[in-house]
Amino acid sequence: MLLQVVHGTLLAASISMPQDLTPVETVVKSAAKVYSGRTGNLDVAVPQIDDPGVTIDGRLDEAVWQRAALVRDFTQYEPVEGIPSTEDTEIRVFYASDAIYFGIRALDRNPDLVLARLGERDRAVFGDDWVRLMLDTFDDQRQAYVFYVNPLGIQTDGLWIEGMRSFRGGGGGRGGGISIDFNPDFIWESDGRVNAEGWAAEIKIPYVSLRFREVPVQQWGFNVTREIKRRGFKQAWAPLSTNNTSTLAQSGHLVGLQNLRSRRLIEINPEATGSRTGDVNPTSGRFTHEDFDPDFGVNGRIGVTQNLVLDATINPDFSQVEADANRLTVNERFAIFFPEKRPFFLDGAEIFRTPRNLVHTRQIEDPSGGAKLTGKVGSFNVGYLSAFDESPKTLHGGDRTALFNLLRVRRDVGRGSTVGLLYTDRTLTDGQTFNRVAAGDMRLLLGGRYTVTGQFAGAWTGDPAAGNSGMKPLGYLQVAKSGRSFSWNVEFEDVHPDFRSETGFINRVGDVKTNASMTFTKFGRPGAIIERINVTANAEAFFDHDEFWRGSTPFEAEAQLMPRISFKGDRTVTFVLRDGYFRFRPEDYAAYGVQDGSGAAVPFVVPPALKHMLAFVVFPRARITNQIQLNGRLFLRETPIFLEADRGFEIQVGPDLTLRPNAALQLQFSHTYSQLKRSDKTVYSTVHLPRVRVQYQFSKSLFVRGLVQFEFQQRAALKDPLTGQPLLIGGQPVPARDNGEFEGQFLLQYKPSPGTIFFIGYSRLMAGERSFRLSRMSPTADGLFVKLSYLFRM
Repeated sequence: MLLQVVHGTLLAASISMPQDLTPVETVVKSAAKVYSGRTGNLDVAVPQIDDPGVTIDGRLDEAVWQRAALVRDFTQYEPVEGIPSTEDTEIRVFYASDAIYFGIRALDRNPDLVLARLGERDRAVFGDDWVRLMLDTFDDQRQAYVFYVNPLGIQTDGLWIEGMRSFRGGGGGRGGGISIDFNPDFIWESDGRVNAEGWAAEIKIPYVSLRFREVPVQQWGFNVTREIKRRGFKQAWAPLSTNNTSTLAQSGHLVGLQNLRSRRLIEINPEATGSRTGDVNPTSGRFTHEDFDPDFGVNGRIGVTQNLVLDATINPDFSQVEADANRLTVNERFAIFFPEKRPFFLDGAEIFRTPRNLVHTRQIEDPSGGAKLTGKVGSFNVGYLSAFDESPKTLHGGDRTALFNLLRVRRDVGRGSTVGLLYTDRTLTDGQTFNRVAAGDMRLLLGGRYTVTGQFAGAWTGDPAAGNSGMKPLGYLQVAKSGRSFSWNVEFEDVHPDFRSETGFINRVGDVKTNASMTFTKFGRPGAIIERINVTANAEAFFDHDEFWRGSTPFEAEAQLMPRISFKGDRTVTFVLRDGYFRFRPEDYAAYGVQDGSGAAVPFVVPPALKHMLAFVVFPRARITNQIQLNGRLFLRETPIFLEADRGFEIQVGPDLTLRPNAALQLQFSHTYSQLKRSDKTVYSTVHLPRVRVQYQFSKSLFVRGLVQFEFQQRAALKDPLTGQPLLIGGQPVPARDNGEFEGQFLLQYKPSPGTIFFIGYSRLMAGERSFRLSRMSPTADGLFVKLSYLFRM
């Protein structure tokens, strides 16, 4: 068996935008068979060319490209849907015995304005021009591989999953979200360059990185989209319209792919990590460092069949140098979601996805080992994951190892619909302490424009002291209609107060939620200053679970009107107008009291409901030049102060400035300011959160990044909103808080391909006075981290 080692080449970076002003004539042109998207010629007969001899360098100068199928004639879908593309795009495609090849010619009348910068894999395209390939290799209109390249060939990849909504940029989802999971990383080759006619790129995707049916003749769903970033124009080969709720259902096809044979995938990914951490000793109060702590682990993958993959891990790494930063939590009631980062848990994670988040593998905090089987068998997607968690943070404060078992089966129904089952089990080694959830879900596409999504789950929790809780339910139902000029959505969710999912992330329990929204869209004329106007009306209400079924009114509700205006040149502004209602619930304040004038404790009286809480919010997004991007937010809103049960008024300002002076350097400056006042006009809290992030990209694989963030926070002593006397919680007054925090991070990373990485990082946390002078702060934690991993693919 031939051992193939995944590796990369260190490239020198130019300080200015790299350009290859090769004469246009050197790019291969031919009379190859043409497939026009605008005329509906969407079934591409892809030629097979073995031993093509193509060097992936972004030049398209090999003669073999003359024999490739030619895809062109794109249609714009953003900002104005349905008009011919403003710039021409040509895609050439052929396949060989081991891989499929794509050649890209992205023409541009102003090549000097093409946005092309060096950057991290999976991030670079979100500020640059890009072309995206979508391959639905099972042609089932439910899931597709996506492969992006920017004009320098920087890669971003993931999975398009119909029905999922993510709000990460760069992808062309209409209505503010996209259906892409960017966590999976695939191994493929790409390179690109800016030239005298725009830019060009070459892509080679080996079959071993894809899953597809084992049949003699393949047909794959296929589409290509492109964004011209400086103008905000997105265009697609197979025309896209929001009149159809499914994007993949609007794809073309690659047809006649014969006798595709992929080697059985075998990957071994050993990794070594080391850390030296410091923190404050709870006994002495002194800041001390631990000894350097080396650690070793290994991940492995083997293809059981073409479409079933077995993953295993021993001691998987959880190093995460750049922490989850820039979170404002001074007035939060619920847990904040933080995403999974570990490769073992990310591979195949899309199979475990359900309408409500009942699988969140970050709950497996300190795994010693695990195994996972994922893939597709006929019309069934299947997944099984088992892992041991050595973390002491287990059910009911137990300190024993927890065993996780997750089982998922999802069946394709018709064209684009699915039904599924999920079972999760987290059990401590005593065998008597457990949390188990069984759930069924569905996503039905009706008539091309309607989607019905539903889920019902039951949870059982066992505790030796309290016994078995019995089944506690969760129910969810959503009905949505898509449309070019009018769309709507209604949702209903009911979570029992005792519902628990120790393997998922459900941050609100005991509530019934109802939501309804509708969106109107008006398109401008091509070339107009205002390209599109969206107006969304939304109404949402939360009820106590028990009170809802007795016919009670909601304790929280709001109505919002959200106009969004898209201007020429990739500039947008979004407004939010809100009228809200909130009722404080006595059970949330059972431990409260009030200190009267004599110092004695008297009962706390819960204030009446807050009516007509008004808000005005603005989210501007402006591309000043190709090098300067200015975003931000302005909140002027009335909001509950939850700790005091008072009406508050918040002013929050958050400018965010990004500078890209050249292809290698990126600087980001942001500052969040929030002041929250009580109903008596006194200040409850003030927060300043300045942040600076600097990154220099030496090559496609090597970069250095530094991050500095301060958080200065003042919060007054808690007082009763009715009498102004000190509040008591558990019989004790809650004093004022006045502190500053500092976080600094440094990271040097070399990552030539997924799975092969070296980095060294340092992070330091300090706390003390509200001052930019670090001498007035004391260290609370720091850490030096080193990681080396290498991916062997056989």
